[in-house]
Amino acid sequence: MSHDDSEANGKRPGFLSTAYSRRLFGLLFVALAVAFGVRAALKPATYGQYGSYRGAAIEDERSRTPALQGKATCAKCHASEFDKHDKDVHLNVECESCHGPGKAHVQAREAKAPATQGKLFTELGPDQCLRCHRKTAARPALHPTIDRTEHYAFRGVNDPATPCQSCHSPHEPLFLERKVTDARMHPLIHPCADCHLDRETLKKPLPAGHVVTFQCQDCHKEIAKDAATKKHTGVDCSTCHIFRKDSDFSGRIFKNGNPRFCLMCHEKKPFKTQGKIPLIEGFKQHVEEMAADESEKTKRCADCHLEEKIHGHQDALRAAALQPPAAVSPTDAKAPETGDDKSDKLAVDPAGTKAGGKAAPTAPATKEATP
Repeated sequence: MSHDDSEANGKRPGFLSTAYSRRLFGLLFVALAVAFGVRAALKPATYGQYGSYRGAAIEDERSRTPALQGKATCAKCHASEFDKHDKDVHLNVECESCHGPGKAHVQAREAKAPATQGKLFTELGPDQCLRCHRKTAARPALHPTIDRTEHYAFRGVNDPATPCQSCHSPHEPLFLERKVTDARMHPLIHPCADCHLDRETLKKPLPAGHVVTFQCQDCHKEIAKDAATKKHTGVDCSTCHIFRKDSDFSGRIFKNGNPRFCLMCHEKKPFKTQGKIPLIEGFKQHVEEMAADESEKTKRCADCHLEEKIHGHQDALRAAALQPPAAVSPTDAKAPETGDDKSDKLAVDPAGTKAGGKAAPTAPATKEATP
């Protein structure tokens, strides 16, 4: 069509015709109308009631049975386990973190179904425990972590497949006799292992200009010095005196006298190598064998072995450190510091016999105490 023909027909050259535009916008209008119609038909009645979601969704979620039941639900049937768990260091760990979701288990018990139905996973292997307790560079030193090979070698465990539960109880890992929240507050400790993972590095003296750290020996100098001469010298303070961090400034430390805590290392088990560390058959049997009379049967491990194998009492050690030179006999002053149990006894009187107190009964000389 020529330029003259276009002008003769009333159409400007280069633009769409009016009819074509009407058809295009008509189709768009129909498409939008269909879209809004479909949206109106499919839109839930409660949509937008509280926000950009279904108002009824709140009730839908509320009516669902959660897969995780929470430890308060577990306590209804497992009161004894809950009491142990709630006083020890796992108190903030939910039961289902180890046992798995309890929905099917709770439903089966409420329906009085057979015990095999809805049974929870109870036998924990090392892999389950190491999800939280495997030593990695990313985990702080104050969190209890282990290198499995090193841990088993130190404890004399000769079977690498030995489950952690053979020595540790997940419900009461430290066998605490009182609640964690009742333990005394303690300033935050800065272990060398926060930065140095190699144990050999930890034994080296601090170089000049090293950053100031706060460690056990800074406050308990006498105890640390005495402990270095005893048979537990290779055991870190925090192995027995577990520190639990509560904040960036402080935490709680446990002075645990429960014999079951000592027996985690010193109880004779089929998977432990004999001669690696002193082992006993059981605490009750050991006390029966070692007690000189009935009064000694109430003693605990620390009553006999603390000063002999681990370290002396803090007050007695400090008193000895403050003792003037004139109070030390010439014999004691010249005695060599051999580190032997029979020659390194401190010239102190922890039993208080010089002050008029009664000396604690000791085991017969014919029997040898075993830690």
